[in-house]
Amino acid sequence: MEKRENRWRFTLFAVVAIGVFAVLVLRLFSLQVLYAQDYQAKAENNYTRLVPLPARRGDILDDKGQVLATSKPEFVISVVKFSRPPDDAALELLAKLLADPELTAQAIKARVEEGRSGYQPVEIKRLPWSPEALAVVSRLEERREDLPGIEIREEPMRYYPNGAVAGHLLGFVGKITKDELQAYQDRNYGISDMIGKSGLEKLYEAYQSGNREVGLRGQKGFEHIAVDAKNRVLGELLRIPPLSGNNLGLTLDLDLQRALEDSMDGVIAQVREKNPLAGAGAAVVLDVRTGAILAMASKPDLNPNDFVNGLSPAELAYYNNERLKPYNNRAVQGTYPPGSTFKMITGMAALEAGAVTPDTTITCPGYYWVKPYIKCWDVHGPGINLYRGFALSCNTYFQNAGYLAGIEAIDRVAREFGLGGPTGARDISGEAAGLLPSPEWKKQYYTAYHQDSLTNQLQALEQKYQARTAGAAAGERVALEEEKQREEARIRSQYQIQFDFDTSWQTFDTLNTSIGQGASSYTMLQMANYVATLANGGHQMRPYLVQKIISPQGEVLAEFGPEEVHRVEVSDQTMAEVRYGMLQVTQPGGTAYSSFRDFPPDIKVAGKTGTAQTGLRDAEGHELQHGLFVSFAPYDHPRIAMAIIIEYGESGSGSAAKVAKAVYQQYFGLTSSAR
Repeated sequence: MEKRENRWRFTLFAVVAIGVFAVLVLRLFSLQVLYAQDYQAKAENNYTRLVPLPARRGDILDDKGQVLATSKPEFVISVVKFSRPPDDAALELLAKLLADPELTAQAIKARVEEGRSGYQPVEIKRLPWSPEALAVVSRLEERREDLPGIEIREEPMRYYPNGAVAGHLLGFVGKITKDELQAYQDRNYGISDMIGKSGLEKLYEAYQSGNREVGLRGQKGFEHIAVDAKNRVLGELLRIPPLSGNNLGLTLDLDLQRALEDSMDGVIAQVREKNPLAGAGAAVVLDVRTGAILAMASKPDLNPNDFVNGLSPAELAYYNNERLKPYNNRAVQGTYPPGSTFKMITGMAALEAGAVTPDTTITCPGYYWVKPYIKCWDVHGPGINLYRGFALSCNTYFQNAGYLAGIEAIDRVAREFGLGGPTGARDISGEAAGLLPSPEWKKQYYTAYHQDSLTNQLQALEQKYQARTAGAAAGERVALEEEKQREEARIRSQYQIQFDFDTSWQTFDTLNTSIGQGASSYTMLQMANYVATLANGGHQMRPYLVQKIISPQGEVLAEFGPEEVHRVEVSDQTMAEVRYGMLQVTQPGGTAYSSFRDFPPDIKVAGKTGTAQTGLRDAEGHELQHGLFVSFAPYDHPRIAMAIIIEYGESGSGSAAKVAKAVYQQYFGLTSSAR
């Protein structure tokens, strides 16, 4: 009985197993034979993709939290190469819908073929958010069926709400190049990523604090999605959100920056009416107590927004202007003769050397009485002491002071105040060194110059006589060789005379240097820092622009503050006498009195006008000159200092001093807008 029951159970199990097996066989037959083409089509028409999610770049803020650089949404149209690629007809349609003359079907195809990764989308065009951009996206979506492999996604786009204001300082971002991608291959950049190209955007792109990155760029996220063959999203499988970049808090005062730039624009426009060559200038405003950069401007403008999605032909022509060079930051890269704004150095050198006292007087006949009799800009007559010398900007007085002090004393004081070398400013790139002329510099410079000149002359002589002796008879060649030797002796004799003179420091070199002419050449950042050092009693501070890095959650990740780099070896009394001389410049009878005569008595400005020779002349033969003004205020308790140049501004009082007035009015609340 038990055996029969077991046999029955075994039979039942076998029947069930055979039935299940039969069902599986039938199902496999159905999948592989009857419906094979349907399921193959479904498999071919579905993909999964790992999509990078761009991180929002950190904001850049002024000292009050006002936004200087931020991000706003934009649409990015790309081709995804590993899905079903677009054919020529689809590319023609895409070009038509984008309606961009530069993006023909051939141009789009070439861009797709250049894309090196088969897994990352190849960017075709970026559309900043606007009604026009929405219209383009709508057209693309309507024709999605005819645009296989085309992707439209929304990303953060860099945006500078104040346009060109502080553009040279902020810098700009742009699409990463192949060279940059190779150089930063360990930083997880993609072929369509944006990267800082200049200014703070570049310096703080991936700034390191200790062992961690705390820069402007954030960390990408990723999205694992399912899409069909037309690149339509079917579903999200996994999402790792991006992490926003960190914010920069600057020392810059946006309202002060605007006042500076607006005033410069107005003054430059006035100067250009008289001289078409005008159109440029530079300025730096510093906190004399800390070295903080409160404002810095370079003209012509650089608008960072122009570079975000590439320059248009008109913009490219503007930035490639060889004469005006808008791309350059003139405040730190441009070097200029300081003119009379150097006279504080000469005055301190003469006082320190004991060559003059504040009460030592001279009579100005309109020129200096030592050869080569360099002119003064006016005949100031008798009784010119240190203070009157500053007030009237008397070249004769300061030539005499420099002659008595000597070039060694002048150079020593100039180096004490940082002239002739970079300031070492933090957060500033490309700072030029300038030139402080000295006997050592002159000998080195002219030695190289004359040696090159002699080499070129002797090579030309050799070529000349090789040509003449070719084919000449033996006797004629002897005569030519003797002639060549006589000509070479004459060249070497003239060379030696000129070499001895040019490599030796001459009296006129000292006289020119004393009034900021000759080979003297400095940046506005150097000039502002030298005046700030004089104003604060001799504490040379390192200029800086970034005071803190802040996370998106508000945590301060890094802080930067004042740094004294040098204490000048010039007596307090000497600096006080020179500061008092600068005060006379803005008082009745001074060259800048007209600009500051209406200032309240508790906000006295100490300054110095300057007119710098350019070596150029206009069509009528008149010499073209730059206008400069350096200053600090208040005189009794200095807080800010500045240096300003208006190219071809003719005089400091007629150009740069007007800009300084506007800046002081804003800073001290002397205008309705400032209040």
